[in-house]
Amino acid sequence: MKTDDKRSAFPEDFRRRDLQQRRELVLARLGPDPDERSCSLPDGSPSELADVMVESAIGVVPLPLGVACGFRIDGLRVDIPMAVEEPSVVAAASFAGRLVAKGGGFSTRAMEPVMSAQVYLSGVAEAGYSALQAAGREVAATLAPMLAGLDRRGGGFRGYRCARIAGPALVRAEIDVDVRDAMGANILNSAAEALRPLLETLSGGRALMCILTNAALERRAAASFSLTLAELGRACPPGWEGPECADRIVLASQLAAADPLRAVTHNKGIMNGIASLALATMNDYRAIEAAAHAWAARDGSYRGLGSYRVEGDCLCGELELPLPFATVGGALSLHPSAHLALRMLGNPDATGLARIAAALGLAQNLAALLALVTTGIQSGHMRLHAARLAYMAGARGAAVRRVAGIMAARGSLSPSDAEAILAELAEEEPVP
Repeated sequence: MKTDDKRSAFPEDFRRRDLQQRRELVLARLGPDPDERSCSLPDGSPSELADVMVESAIGVVPLPLGVACGFRIDGLRVDIPMAVEEPSVVAAASFAGRLVAKGGGFSTRAMEPVMSAQVYLSGVAEAGYSALQAAGREVAATLAPMLAGLDRRGGGFRGYRCARIAGPALVRAEIDVDVRDAMGANILNSAAEALRPLLETLSGGRALMCILTNAALERRAAASFSLTLAELGRACPPGWEGPECADRIVLASQLAAADPLRAVTHNKGIMNGIASLALATMNDYRAIEAAAHAWAARDGSYRGLGSYRVEGDCLCGELELPLPFATVGGALSLHPSAHLALRMLGNPDATGLARIAAALGLAQNLAALLALVTTGIQSGHMRLHAARLAYMAGARGAAVRRVAGIMAARGSLSPSDAEAILAELAEEEPVP
């Protein structure tokens, strides 16, 4: 394995050193250049906040924060903050958001924010299993003090059940809790662990683990739209008509439902938007991704999320999936960037944020499918990629877009092309 001679090899006690000492070790071992240092190892509050949020912090990795403007969701204008490194994601979301707004916008719905946790038990005989099945009132009473705060806010305990898991011969005891505006991991894990003594006593078994499930099956949100074929046609590339594009979008969604290999990329496109919103609001994007992909495979075959159909003279699209977004707790209560993003959205509650996420995911999917079934996605990707090449060649400020525009016009998209164009412009006039 080839490695850089300047690899870190930090000392064993690295995590026990304070922030400044860890940063000094990085500077001494790696000698970052000025750009690396200013982006990844900034002084002041960004690094200090990182030190509170994760162990062994040394700095931050800034992600671009963009805004997809012009959405209409449930009758309201919404501009959506998105944190993402891929160049075309915000552009695609904005395009589809504005397009659907012309047809009236997205309609959304969301379930109550109910999350579940399980206690898995081994060595449970039939008598013990019967005792577990009858334990609903005892479970509720045991959790009542812990969930009192949620009860006052309209949430709290919602149900209990148990089932045998045949393969490893375990029993799953499961609780449902309405967690209101939180993601719910801490309260659910605490509740599951609090039940451990009771369930072990009742069952005669031994708990293997006590943990929430990120499947979030009872925390789904959905979005839909209806767009006339005439309006779709006005957004199609030259030479394409609305009815043909609509039929091809429907066929593409049927393909994603039938072919798991296509479904993976289909769903990745949807999650481009949803994960970008999750990052902008400091939600647990890993849990949201896991829930989405589990939902896509809920019947035993991995399928595309989202569906399309033509009804009369309209293209109709719909997306439903688990979206365990939160607006309080965790990193989002701590991080100023999350506060800004939520204020941009009008400070929605958790179900409101999930509804926005569903609309954004559907918009992202529509934009991707429309490009794929017509001219392809590469031309749009490469136009945006040209700006990156210009920046890497040394262009800054207004010169980045100028160089990128010339590259796109010439159809020459390589680092050497960017350098040559920048040199040409420097000969004509000083490039800022």
